[in-house]
Amino acid sequence: MKEYKRPEYHFVRNPGGLSGSELAKLSDDELSRHLSGDSYQREKKNYRIKSGYIIREIAGEYAIVPAGTECEALPENTVTAPDSSAVFIWKSFEQPSTLEDVVIRGMLEYGVAEDKMRSSVESFAADALECKILEEVNKL
Repeated sequence: MKEYKRPEYHFVRNPGGLSGSELAKLSDDELSRHLSGDSYQREKKNYRIKSGYIIREIAGEYAIVPAGTECEALPENTVTAPDSSAVFIWKSFEQPSTLEDVVIRGMLEYGVAEDKMRSSVESFAADALECKILEEVNKL
C-alpha cells in the first residue's frame, strides 16, 4: 500500500522564459533539466522565522522582540517596529513557506501587482536571512 502524503502545491514562475506550449513539448528529461535551474530550485525552498523571535501587538502597533537564546543577529534589548505589510510577511513565514507562496498570498491579501509584492517579499527575505532571523527549513 502506498504512503499517503498531504497534498501540496506551489505556484512557480517559469524559470527559463519558455512559453507554456513550448514547455508542454519538452520530453520528461528536457523538462527535468529545465526545471532544475537555480531560480526554480530557489523558489522551492521553504523558509520560516527562527524560534526565539516573537511579534506582539501593543496598543495597535506591532513590535518584534528577540526573546530567545538563539537570537544572534539582534541585541537582546532591541525592538523592531514593522508596518502592517511587514507584519503580514512576517506572519506568513511563521510556518514554513516558499517565497512564491508568500507572494501569492500577499497579492490576494492586498490586491497589488505581482512585481510589487515579489519585490517586498524578496527584500524582506534577503534582509531577514542576512540578519539570521529567517532560516531555510524542510517542510514537514
